[in-house]
Parts: sequence; C-alpha cells; structure tokens
Amino acid sequence: MYNFVFDADALIKLAHSGSLNIICKTFQCVTTSEVKREVVDEGKKRLYSDAEIIEELIVSKALEVNEVSGDTSQRLGKGEMSVFSLSKKIKNSIVISDDRTFIKLLEREGIDFLTPSDVIILLREIGKITNKDKDKFANNIKSFVSEKEYKKIMEE
Repeated sequence: MYNFVFDADALIKLAHSGSLNIICKTFQCVTTSEVKREVVDEGKKRLYSDAEIIEELIVSKALEVNEVSGDTSQRLGKGEMSVFSLSKKIKNSIVISDDRTFIKLLEREGIDFLTPSDVIILLREIGKITNKDKDKFANNIKSFVSEKEYKKIMEE
C-alpha cells in the first residue's frame, strides 16, 4: 500500500473538496508536525473550517503526524521541506501537493507525487466515489485550483 504524504495546501484543498475523509480511510495518510502546525494550529486561530476537519482526522488516527525537520535552503517553506524529508524516509510514499516550486523539486529528485486533483480522480478510478461525487468535489475546490486542474477532474 502507498503512503500519501500531504503538504499543507493539499490537505486544505482536499478538506474543502469534501474528499479528505474518504482518502484517509482508503490510503495510509501522513503529514508532518510542521504541516499540522500550519494547517490545524494556525488555522484554528483563524477559525478556518478545514482546520477542524483535519484535526478530527488526526485525532481519529486516520491522518498520522510525524515529527521531522526539513532543510529550508531550497526556497520552500518549512512545511514543504519537512514533507520532502519525510517522503524520503517512508517506503512507498507519494507526496500530495500542487505547489509548482515543490513539484519541480520532487521531479528533480525522482520522488513520486500526485496533485489533489489526481487524488480525486484516483478515488473515482478505484470505485471509492461516484462520478457525481467526483464532480461535487471538483466544484467545491474550483476556486482553489487552476482551471487546468479543475478541467482535468471534470473530464475524467
């Protein structure tokens, strides 16, 4: 089984889509303490609804949080670099991100990744959601993703 390693943006987008709970019940899902701090701790201070959703998944152990530090010399944030470091430590890991700069680093390093849109499509392909669900999830994040990513989900 694959281990999905999430950065902050991916967690937020998939929480907004409504699909994160299904993803975390279908796959081994993990993030870092730095990402948790960004998304949950800071998000709750700002009353972001996605922070509560993500925290519930952590409390229920559907989303694991690992302590790892990341080198910040790559012009990326602490969260992305901690995810990068964690992905190198976990076997069969796939990073979930749509940060273009981060994805370029992953490509250079030969690290597998999927975008949040890819994960929604994957849920449909493996029969975990219906086409109607897929379209609903896409519409829920339409304002958070590029037109290209939105169309990719809708055209699958």
